[in-house]
Order: sequence, then structure tokens, then C-alpha cells
Amino acid sequence: PDGLLPAPPHDETGHTWHHPDQQLIRITTGGFKVSDERGQMPAFGKKLTMEEIREILEFIKTWWSEDQRSYQATVTAEWGE
Repeated sequence: PDGLLPAPPHDETGHTWHHPDQQLIRITTGGFKVSDERGQMPAFGKKLTMEEIREILEFIKTWWSEDQRSYQATVTAEWGE
């Protein structure tokens, strides 16, 4: 009704698993707006603790296949290098 795109699925059919933990945490904490302004995610940094955000991310990872979790773990490790 508001003209915004819905959030993408966070399961194995979506693309969340392509991103490192650091980026997912930053988006969850600070929010995100797509350049065409048709999609956005509110910031949760003042509503959730860092521990809660990490726990939610770990829960979301349970929806991914073993290969997707392995790929995402590699991307996360390489992000910090």
C-alpha cells in the first residue's frame, strides 16, 4: 500500500546469504534505503542490542543450506581481511 518493495526472503531462496555478517549487522543497525527509494529497511540499532541482532542473524542462518552457510562464512572471514 505504501509503494515500497517488500523485504527479500532471508531463506535459501533470497540473497541474504551472499553478504558477510559485518554488512548484515550494519544494515540491521543503521537501516538501508535502495537508491530508487522503492525499498528500505528501518534501523533497529536503538531497538535491539548487538547480542539480539547477532542471535537473529544466527537464527536466519538456520534457513540456509549447508553450502550457503559455508559460502557466507567464507565471505564473512574475507570481509575482515
